[in-house]
This record gives sequence, structure tokens and C-alpha cells, in this order.
Amino acid sequence: GSNNAFCQPARHASIGRFRETRIMLSPSALALLVFAARYSASEAGCPAGEGYPTSEDKTCVMCGAGTFSVEGSTNCTRCPAGTWSSVRGAFDISTCQKCRRGTWSSQEGAPSASSCHDCQP
Repeated sequence: GSNNAFCQPARHASIGRFRETRIMLSPSALALLVFAARYSASEAGCPAGEGYPTSEDKTCVMCGAGTFSVEGSTNCTRCPAGTWSSVRGAFDISTCQKCRRGTWSSQEGAPSASSCHDCQP
């Protein structure tokens, strides 16, 4: 037969019963862990989808529409000209959608499709 040891709970040798261990965190302990993770992340950059609002303010905040930020970055990068994104907290350039055919936006960080205007003939 196949070895399915990884699929079975571990058997405790001394009592011969199945034994299950769960780690339970109180809401306050969980909040502390989240705070600690965010604090350490802000020292080495921000979580994906967040960045510093200014170079002086080293507090990670959610990136606004028209921008994105990868894990560890400290700034929100604007979507390139010719694209737009209404997603807040985006963590990848793939959220920047191309303007539909026949339209264009020269604006970097365009927050909506309405930023794309008809091309001049």
C-alpha cells in the first residue's frame, strides 16, 4: 500500500491514543503579533499594497487607486501612463488596466477608466 503517514495524526507512543495539539491565541495576543509584524515590516519596508505617505512619515498606509506596492517597498508606485486602476491596496502592476483601444491617458497613477480619453485623429 501507499505510505499515508503524512495524512494521519501522530500516535502518542506512551498512551497509544491519537493526540491533537492546537495553539489558541487570545484576541489580545493576536493583536500584539499583528502589531509586532507591522512594526518590524515598517522598519524594513511595508507589506504589499502599502507604502509611506511621505519620506518623512515612516508609517505604512494603504496605497490608493492608481498605485501599487510590492512586499518590502516603502512607496506606492503609480500605474504607467496609458493604464488605470481603481484598486486600493494593490500589490502588483497587473492591477493596472490598459486604456481601451482608441483611448489614452497621459496621467500616471490614473484612478479610473474615465481618465482615458479618445485619441486625437
